[in-house]
Amino acid sequence: MAGWRAFDVGYIHFLRQQGDAVLTCADNAAAHWERSKVGARERAVAMGLRGMGHGVKKDYPAAIAAIAAYREALNLHLSLAAESEDVAISLNDLSFAEMLSGDLVAADGHLQQALRVAGAVGYSEGVAEFTGNLAALALNREDWPTAETVAREALPLSEAVHRQELIASNNNRLAKALVRQGNSAEALPYARRSVEIYTHLGSPDLADAQAILAECEDDGAVG
Repeated sequence: MAGWRAFDVGYIHFLRQQGDAVLTCADNAAAHWERSKVGARERAVAMGLRGMGHGVKKDYPAAIAAIAAYREALNLHLSLAAESEDVAISLNDLSFAEMLSGDLVAADGHLQQALRVAGAVGYSEGVAEFTGNLAALALNREDWPTAETVAREALPLSEAVHRQELIASNNNRLAKALVRQGNSAEALPYARRSVEIYTHLGSPDLADAQAILAECEDDGAVG
């Protein structure tokens, strides 16, 4: 239980974007599970959490370290089952680290795999999350029309699983895609909804959502 408690605390730090604290929790979980002689799944989870900690740091060396951790976690999960929620999560995590490192082709490939596996095993939260991440990838590529299309698909999926942070992020992605195409008036309600949810959650992503909202409002005032 101590290992899973360390993981749970680490995930809270991940949501708060506190990379060093995530890494500390990953080390604590790994150390406990090593003493307990656990199986491959727990070792993979600890590696995945370590990758999350590196990913939060959002610098190139950390992204490379995250890729290594996620690959190791993925291989361990694949040793247990070819398709599972854990495999889908590891593929998504690997894609995130690859996006941070600038390898958008690999990120897209692994994210598409994550979405396929999530659908195959009935992992609805994963389908919602990974679809939103495809929108984020399109935003990273500055492919605004694709980002809009995919974010529109992701938003009702996130609402269906009642994940507030996903609802907020997909509202923000849709607002960003719309405002980048000059559709500030249409973007405004999505931007406001994103800020509202992130404010309620106390999310570190609030500043980005507020910036998009300000763009919408400024463009509207000019118009």
